[in-house]
Amino acid sequence: MRVVLHHIRRAWALEGFRPDVPLSRDEASRFLPWIIALMVYLTALTLAGSFSLHRTVTAGHNAQIRSFSVNLPHMAAGSEETARKVLTLTQNTQGVTEATIINTGRIKEMVEPWLGKSEALNTLPLPVIIEAKFSPDAEIDFALLKSRIALLVPDADIDDHKQWLTQFSGFIHMVQWVLTVIALFIIATTATTVVFACKTSLKIHRNTVNLLHRLGAVDGYIASQFQQHAALLALKGAFVGSGFAAGTMLAIHLMARHIDSPLFPSFALLPSHWVILLTLPLIMSLLALFSARISVLATLRKMP
Repeated sequence: MRVVLHHIRRAWALEGFRPDVPLSRDEASRFLPWIIALMVYLTALTLAGSFSLHRTVTAGHNAQIRSFSVNLPHMAAGSEETARKVLTLTQNTQGVTEATIINTGRIKEMVEPWLGKSEALNTLPLPVIIEAKFSPDAEIDFALLKSRIALLVPDADIDDHKQWLTQFSGFIHMVQWVLTVIALFIIATTATTVVFACKTSLKIHRNTVNLLHRLGAVDGYIASQFQQHAALLALKGAFVGSGFAAGTMLAIHLMARHIDSPLFPSFALLPSHWVILLTLPLIMSLLALFSARISVLATLRKMP
């Protein structure tokens, strides 16, 4: 165990990397990994939120697009018999696989969040709602079905959920775009942080860089010292951020797994989503490498 911890400490301190420029003594070497860890953590959670919303839209769409409801206004005498006739008519519609009348208790539960638990619910004239499901490849002629039901209940209405789903999907897609832009903004901020860190290191080690120039070192060689160091710092910081992000997502998933609703965000990500999140350390490392190289070369060209 001690040997493993020793190797971990050596790897964290980047003892295997010995550049000609003593970059490990910079303050950036101490703080840059933690800044990148925070950036990766925020990026991973932002992307995970976007992926979860995507699954929510897909699940809600699949659950609602294959169903519709028939709403019958409150009827007095003979309402039960009329409701059963409408139920039979709905069940006999081509493509419908299942149709049931929602019991009064469930309708009261749907109304309680707005009216609260009170005795008024027992005297409230509640509508009769029939929930129907149909096969994915079936095309229901809602206009024809509504005209047939109207012969029994003139004020009946059919809700195929399309309008609501369109509005809901549009809102979720807009939120997804916002989250994606935020993730890109965080990544751009990470690159900017690396650029400033490299420029600061160049100023600190200006004398060493001038000495290397006199010894015949070209700008590309000097830039390679900075880019490798920045990439390694970004890599170890990104692994820390990814680890904390994975732990956070797992905790949220465990807390939300008992909530069974197609409209509640699903925090169980797809394998493709995990691949994207697990490649974040590599992406951040490459981003730091190219950012460091470009900024260092641009600064070296301006130096006498």
